[in-house]
Amino acid sequence: QGLKLADGKYMPLPWQLAKGGRTIRSGVLGLDIRAEGELLRFRDPATGGDIPHRAEVVAAAEQAQAAAERAQATAERAEDQAKREAERRKAAEAARSAAEARVAQLEAALRRSRVLHP
Repeated sequence: QGLKLADGKYMPLPWQLAKGGRTIRSGVLGLDIRAEGELLRFRDPATGGDIPHRAEVVAAAEQAQAAAERAQATAERAEDQAKREAERRKAAEAARSAAEARVAQLEAALRRSRVLHP
């Protein structure tokens, strides 16, 4: 039950049935208040949105942290994979260059052979 001090006396605040049970409007807070188990649930009447309890905020922050950690791990794996792929490309390019150099050597040897032994 909510009370309001009026003319030196505490008077009960009117309540109404709303989603979730009995709701009292607090003019001081500008919020609707209702009992939710052993806790009070505050609702912003302007938006209709509930204001989360501390435990809900902590749980959401923990979920966000876990999601951020998973995203970081995924990014690190992707970076590692990109590095490995770059190393493979570099090795392939080195092998290609070595093969082209060997082909050039063999072509030169073949030309010399033709000049010496027509």
